[in-house]
Amino acid sequence: MSSNSLNSTDFLPPFGLRNSHVQTILSSVGPRKIMLAKRFTPYANAQQKWVLDGGDGVRLEGYFNQAVKRRSQQMAILIHGWEGSHNSSYMQSMTMLLLENGIDVFRLNLRDHGDTHQLNKGIFNSTMIDEVVNAVEDLQLRLVYPKYHLVGFSLGGNFSLRLAATAHDRNISFATVSAFCPAIHAAQSNVVLNQRSNWLYGRYFVHKWKRSLRKKIEHWPDYDFGPEMESLKTLDQLNDAFIPKYTGFSNVDDYFDAYAISGSVLDSTIAPCYLHFAEDDRIIPVDGVDQISKNPNIHIMVTKFGGHCGYMSNWRGESWQDQRVLSIIQQP
Repeated sequence: MSSNSLNSTDFLPPFGLRNSHVQTILSSVGPRKIMLAKRFTPYANAQQKWVLDGGDGVRLEGYFNQAVKRRSQQMAILIHGWEGSHNSSYMQSMTMLLLENGIDVFRLNLRDHGDTHQLNKGIFNSTMIDEVVNAVEDLQLRLVYPKYHLVGFSLGGNFSLRLAATAHDRNISFATVSAFCPAIHAAQSNVVLNQRSNWLYGRYFVHKWKRSLRKKIEHWPDYDFGPEMESLKTLDQLNDAFIPKYTGFSNVDDYFDAYAISGSVLDSTIAPCYLHFAEDDRIIPVDGVDQISKNPNIHIMVTKFGGHCGYMSNWRGESWQDQRVLSIIQQP
């Protein structure tokens, strides 16, 4: 397994797949997305929807699949990225590989993701770790396995690592925690996403965030931010407008600080944590890696290629990050 701050050539895609935009975009849209959705159909037909107790009346939804080959002794809990869901391509891809290898899978939706806007009135923000901890504890109390594994992508990776750092006194256990392109400090990502060279990604997240907020209004019409929201064009404008009003933080900087995983945040974790970053990630700057705790339970791999949660190994759409998680779970 990797050691702290290891620069790795473990992931080396063919020449045509070494472009960061190709990795980031083609891994989740177009032919690969269509192919994965088709392959996933029988798994979707067999999945069970669960609603978990997030504490204080909060409800979080997730989907449970059991491996068909044999009674599994292990469960992997997967958490998507910001404005993703249980049906994101990377979630479906990893779920299929794990199930095919006898590992049960639970795909957890964060608040206001995966069309769950009706479950809770409060608007999602990235500091809401407590409800995720409560939901995972509820899940592990209801579905008992000898070993659990946690996997998170992007913001979901950030949530996974904070969960590993805050669940010491809870009825929660993990044999391993894996995170791909986890958000280290949102202030760094925010700068990158507002750069002209990354206009496409900034625009994408503005579109996705607004779409989510429109769904919130549909279910909770007493929110009156609709007209103001439609006039906002950038992530900075949305952050400045919504964070002071709907997160409990008076300014953007304090909000970003509250869910960072840099500094001492990961000094103590309940399990070995395997963090994966790509030098060519246009959304999560790899520069922040050196700000992460030197806790011996933290194992960092930095690859030259991969984009943002792309890691496509070949033109068939096979994923290195899927195989990487399987190898982590199956290690002696």
